[in-house]
Amino acid sequence: MINVSQLSKKFGDLAVLKEINFEVAKGEIVVIIGPSGTGKSTLLRCLNYLETPTTGKITIGPASIDAVDHKAKDITELRKQSSFVFQNYSLFANKTALQNVAESLITVWKTPKQEALSTAETILVKVGLAEKLDVYPSQLSGGQQQRVGIARAMAAKGEVILFDEPTSALDPEWVDEVLAVMKQLAFEKQTMIVVTHEMQFAKEVADRVIFMEDGYIVEQGAPQQIFTNPQHKRTQAFVKRALKQH
Repeated sequence: MINVSQLSKKFGDLAVLKEINFEVAKGEIVVIIGPSGTGKSTLLRCLNYLETPTTGKITIGPASIDAVDHKAKDITELRKQSSFVFQNYSLFANKTALQNVAESLITVWKTPKQEALSTAETILVKVGLAEKLDVYPSQLSGGQQQRVGIARAMAAKGEVILFDEPTSALDPEWVDEVLAVMKQLAFEKQTMIVVTHEMQFAKEVADRVIFMEDGYIVEQGAPQQIFTNPQHKRTQAFVKRALKQH
């Protein structure tokens, strides 16, 4: 379903990702944890080609791309297979919630406008925003904006939804409403890769937890193993610290 092989990313002389290899099965929920500045968000952005990897191959569903040798259409095909939920929502300020969600259906998938709006409405109702269809982002709370962001990702019909610290910009009272939507998606077996500092979410929802540090995957395993019996010293130190804070 998803295969990442020998993926690396350099910014100038700085190696941010170093020979990353992992696979994700259809319906699997993978949570990536680790210290700040360790390459987690860069990895996610490379999967969607928001950042261009330096080397490596990425396969998502039917789309495959080689960082060293690819065409523009390969990037387009890869992007169709995934959708991205950003830290800072990244909604169109001049479009309503409904228009924000329908946008990719109309522009990328060439869905007829009425059908796209109908689909967008169904998804917004599902994430608890039935009353907010015609409201602009500036009139929504942070939690509501992020739920629109998730609804937009759901509408994009990709194989996987990539979440880049989806709760980190939110006030505490809005975090739970966003995590609730993500838990519902997990229950429905939507394939997800989630970068987060929400350890409780990782424990409850992940099928697998990946611990990254210094641009490497240090350790990965079931949440139970990573949180109660990590094998690597770095993982042990991080988990101990993280669980103290939460």
